[in-house]
Amino acid sequence: MSVYGDLASRPSVPASLPASLGLRVARPLGAPAAPAFARAAYARALLHTGNAEAAVPIIAALPASSTTDDLRGQLAQALGRPTDALRAYARAGDIERAQTLIDDRVAAGDLASAAGFERELVDVLAGDARAAVRARAWWRLGQITQLAAVAAPADRLAAERTALDDYVRALAIAPNEETYLLAAGQQALNIGDKPLAERFYRRALDVVPASADARAGLDRARS
Repeated sequence: MSVYGDLASRPSVPASLPASLGLRVARPLGAPAAPAFARAAYARALLHTGNAEAAVPIIAALPASSTTDDLRGQLAQALGRPTDALRAYARAGDIERAQTLIDDRVAAGDLASAAGFERELVDVLAGDARAAVRARAWWRLGQITQLAAVAAPADRLAAERTALDDYVRALAIAPNEETYLLAAGQQALNIGDKPLAERFYRRALDVVPASADARAGLDRARS
């Protein structure tokens, strides 16, 4: 795959060939008779060079695999179909690309869309094999919801409570994750529930006795 992955980028051999010869080399790589790995690599090269439309028939004919799903995600993203891209990335197990797609929405200030995509990711990540990643998606959804709370003061309390619920769902999957416990503790403080915050911070200290953040949070909850 690494040999063919950047076919259209210099200084690859096909990119350095005369145009006519380069086409004679490249076309068989995307032809139905070519090995699947070569067709996948050629499709990836087309996507890398912005030629998504040419990649459509090649990717459509590839056999089912995580590589194909990942390519379908990249294709959907290139064609402006982010929801389809997210689902394909999740099927492929390419959570990094899926989360990057969501984070791009956050960076653009489109928090409603980002939250919707994160919920979509949570739904796709079903099953015990993906439990840890699903917990992280719930945690990330809590963060996005909390950002939305800050951005919309009129609905802030309801959004803050929703963010806390998201962190609690993450903890239901990963009850000993310090990051989620600290987030839940801070969120409980945000809504003014100091006893609940104290419980989260105590749990965090049980998990990581040397946690300075948990100790500081516990002090705030007791003040």
